[in-house]
Amino acid sequence: MTATALAASTNGTPVARAVTLRGAWRLAGLLFIAGSLSTLPGTFLLDDSFETWMYLVTAVGVLSGVACLMVPWWRASESWLAVVPVVAVLEIATAVAVTDFVFTYLYFFVALYVSLVFPEPRRMAPFLAMVVVALLAPLAYEDEPVREGLLWAFAAGPAIVLTALVVGRLTSRLEASREAYRRLSTEDGLTGVGNYRSLIERLRHETARHHRRNREFAVLTLDLDNFKDVNETQGHLVGDLLLAIVGSMIDLKVRTEDAVFRQGGDEFSVIAPETGHDEADGLAARIEHSLSTISSGDTDLSASVGVAVFPHDGTEPGELLDAADTALLSRKRRLAGPTRFL
Repeated sequence: MTATALAASTNGTPVARAVTLRGAWRLAGLLFIAGSLSTLPGTFLLDDSFETWMYLVTAVGVLSGVACLMVPWWRASESWLAVVPVVAVLEIATAVAVTDFVFTYLYFFVALYVSLVFPEPRRMAPFLAMVVVALLAPLAYEDEPVREGLLWAFAAGPAIVLTALVVGRLTSRLEASREAYRRLSTEDGLTGVGNYRSLIERLRHETARHHRRNREFAVLTLDLDNFKDVNETQGHLVGDLLLAIVGSMIDLKVRTEDAVFRQGGDEFSVIAPETGHDEADGLAARIEHSLSTISSGDTDLSASVGVAVFPHDGTEPGELLDAADTALLSRKRRLAGPTRFL
């Protein structure tokens, strides 16, 4: 399989988050350098036929590592990461051809890289197949030491493949656990929207981003006017079900780039990037209309909403939330009964 084909096989599939895109290039660089330098002790154990020019093999590996460390990873496509093991295998195969079979251990560095960056078995398969082919390649051009080449291939091949599969499996399980923990730490378990912690983190991100771009964004806070009656007359299980429905309905009414959060109880927040007062009022109206269709027993739900806009109502997360809460309380005082948006 060519480098182009291998790169194409990764298109559209994100790199395993066990390593970031930046981390993948750093890992490649460090493994190239570490693997190349590890050959130096072995060269002194070879016979006198080892010539000085063969140190170029080590130099090429080190330079490849330096090149990986210097890659502008923020501009490089993820598919280019597939080229790294291709280049590594070609360099190792060349080292084996011009030196000795002992350097086949370097394929373990390739297996380690592949298992961390492409841990899924179907994505590892082309690279591992390429390693196996490279292990058997000396049989095609060596006349005398065929038996030695077979021994190295049959000894190292299964170990390399098994190493990659085991590390890949552990990497995938670690990433699954990390993702589960991330969801638990940032999502509200009842409604599935963001929790208070993720609200504050997102506010910090948006205030910094919109400050750099000198743009507005809106923060909406709302609570349910009649939710207490539902809890008191129909029980908390019904109340929890209603909160889950409310979270879903708000999420359906916002734009893709907007984010919904539950602060606690029946209080929710919405962050709307690139949004001014007029657009925020329109969003509030859509949410109010949507929630007015919910009822439980004899109780009809309604909502009160407060709006704050960066930077007019605040430039820090706490200031924006306070401003939105103040607007929410003011609206509640002005309106008796269901909320009406102007």
